[in-house]
Amino acid sequence: MAGEHLFKVLLVDDEPYVTEIIGRILSQAKVEPIAASSGEEALHLLRNHSVDLVITDILMPGMSGLELLEKIKELYPTLPVIVLTAHGDFYVAKEALNRGAFYFLTKPFNKSTILNITEKALRLPRLTSEKRLVLPYAIAKLTYRIPNDFALVPAISYQIMRVCEDMEYSSKKTSFAIPLAVDELVINAMKHGNKMDPGKDVAVEAKVGHDFFTLTVEDQGMGFDFASLPQEFDEESLLAEEGRGIMMVRFYMDEIRFENGGRRSICSTKNDSNNA
Repeated sequence: MAGEHLFKVLLVDDEPYVTEIIGRILSQAKVEPIAASSGEEALHLLRNHSVDLVITDILMPGMSGLELLEKIKELYPTLPVIVLTAHGDFYVAKEALNRGAFYFLTKPFNKSTILNITEKALRLPRLTSEKRLVLPYAIAKLTYRIPNDFALVPAISYQIMRVCEDMEYSSKKTSFAIPLAVDELVINAMKHGNKMDPGKDVAVEAKVGHDFFTLTVEDQGMGFDFASLPQEFDEESLLAEEGRGIMMVRFYMDEIRFENGGRRSICSTKNDSNNA
């Protein structure tokens, strides 16, 4: 396996010769095998050892491999598990995958198959964790041009929220501030900007960097006198029927401004999780 880290793989099978064979193969790839003869013993070892991967048989006395898999997914949800199944036992393999197994190996197995699948199981989680190395340099951009249909707004908000989550924004930003800003500004553009004219569209652009978020929404309406909007979040503005949505955006975001005669609204905020 690549890298300096010596990976530890827990092998679980009630037949000692199986764990011995797989252990010898993995040892050649600079992987340290740890053997357990039952699901109960495997859980004990997991509590006392740092393990990178579990390879377990399905049919074992006492706790079955599927039961062990479920317990591992409950206690260590990110720990990959490969299950060993009999040749042609498709339904068992499918059930294991449905319960969270990373992959499956069928008996009899060969050396290259074990090494290839083990390498995948050890590499992919590492890539996920190492994404943080590039997050400071990443900028994601989502653009939409949509008709005046309120039903489209939640889907756009959800997509933008997921990108922010991947950039590791705080839950406050992803759960409240950003979805609310998308909802308020896009609906405002449809309702008050385009006045629900079916011949007009709304353009939405979200830029998500590691430390900043910017949302730009532009309608094709006549614009409005944005200078008349209150510049502070206050009780009077919040209770007013008109402009309440803008006030909520002003509260949750760090900045909001208007351009192009009020047809374009731009709001932004910082990723406060970087300061945690």
